[in-house]
Amino acid sequence: MKLWRFTEPFDHRFARASRVGGTWQEGEYKERRRPLVIEWEPESDTVGDFTWPGFDTDTVVTDSVGKALADARVEGYELRPVQMQENSEPAKRRSKKPMIKLPYSGPKLWDLWVTAWTRLDRDRSSVTEERREDGKVTYKVSGVQHVETSWDQQCMELVKRMQPRIPEEGVFVQPVRGIFRVEELPAWIYCTDDVKRLVEEHNFTNVSFLEMGDVLDEPLDDLPPIVP
Repeated sequence: MKLWRFTEPFDHRFARASRVGGTWQEGEYKERRRPLVIEWEPESDTVGDFTWPGFDTDTVVTDSVGKALADARVEGYELRPVQMQENSEPAKRRSKKPMIKLPYSGPKLWDLWVTAWTRLDRDRSSVTEERREDGKVTYKVSGVQHVETSWDQQCMELVKRMQPRIPEEGVFVQPVRGIFRVEELPAWIYCTDDVKRLVEEHNFTNVSFLEMGDVLDEPLDDLPPIVP
């Protein structure tokens, strides 16, 4: 079973938001000490089914996404409140570009808070440890699907190309289904094939997936199935 990472497609048709207070706030991502607070950015006034206020670390979803996940009995998450405030930067408030205004009148939004966790299989995963000056250990992943930016000499511009996952490399994790985070790589939100397929079959907008690795093929009898 494949392991996928939810990621922002940077589709400029949809409104972008920033998280008030920034990402990686105290206590995360094991707890949320206060409701997620966002500010809308200028460029679009169209709300996608997914909104990304925290560089793939946080995601806000519409009620339609929440209902689809609940109907399919997907586990590993909670739907928590989202609060909005006016953008505090005067230049953005004066912008003539399309922008979502408050009071908000769009679809109901939820903070997709991930509650399920699993761990890396360190022997199989292509990860390396990096020890920071404060003594904490972080992990660098190789071999996964990713976007690579390079200079195109013929076009004379920077271009982005999707690089595929290298076979037998990437992130290998203990048996899990649904939506989850990985202890050693906590900033990303992951899911399995069935959740990815569910999202794509519903044509939910402003979301894409990167192939990160595999869930190990061990017995999953104790884990609930995803209901189509």
